[in-house]
Amino acid sequence: MRFYIVLPVFFLLIIGTTASLAYAQVDALNDIKFLQTGIIETSENEFSISNDIAVREFFGGNIIRVYGQTIEGFPYITYSKILEGEINTHGIIFVGGEFLRLSFEEKPIQESPIEKEDDLQIIVQYTQRVYSKQYATIEIKTYDPEQNKLKDFNQNYGFLANINIEIIVLNENNEEFYSTNGITNNKGFFETEFYIPERYPQETLTVTINAEDNDSKSSKILQVFTLGAIPDNDSSP
Repeated sequence: MRFYIVLPVFFLLIIGTTASLAYAQVDALNDIKFLQTGIIETSENEFSISNDIAVREFFGGNIIRVYGQTIEGFPYITYSKILEGEINTHGIIFVGGEFLRLSFEEKPIQESPIEKEDDLQIIVQYTQRVYSKQYATIEIKTYDPEQNKLKDFNQNYGFLANINIEIIVLNENNEEFYSTNGITNNKGFFETEFYIPERYPQETLTVTINAEDNDSKSSKILQVFTLGAIPDNDSSP
């Protein structure tokens, strides 16, 4: 009942001051976008309209009323006003015991991000086991995998320069222990090191290396084992 009471009120709000305006003629039913897409929207939800709709024109076709139900069973009504070749549409829909305003603003088209190829070869030499009060070293080279099929760290051709490198080291609680970033040099080389503090416990650190340029992005995951304090009879891992 509330839906039909609101129709004349809503109609008067839309056209109450428009009777004296001059309107341009357009092919309105083809230009009312929601009739072409079959979709109406509130600020939070989207609905599909059914084929069972009623259309009525006023003022020589310059005001067009459309009402019906969505496929989900919610009644709606819209008024489209045509002025100087432009169509301005307003409307409401009855959902959950209340009237909600429909939105007819055009949303900007969002371009889908271009997915990068996973085709950078990352070759690493690094400290696998390290005591407290020592440094763990990570040396990275990036190559074209087609030119370094043997994955040789010392190969002197086929390397990729100016590759963005990101290194993240996490402890066993998934907390950041160390991180850095940089760019490979003209030999495709990048290196870093991080310090293991005194009395640091024995645990496994997870090292993630990300390499990226404009077209490609690749990753490599390593493990570094911290060994605690250096034994009295040993001075290195």
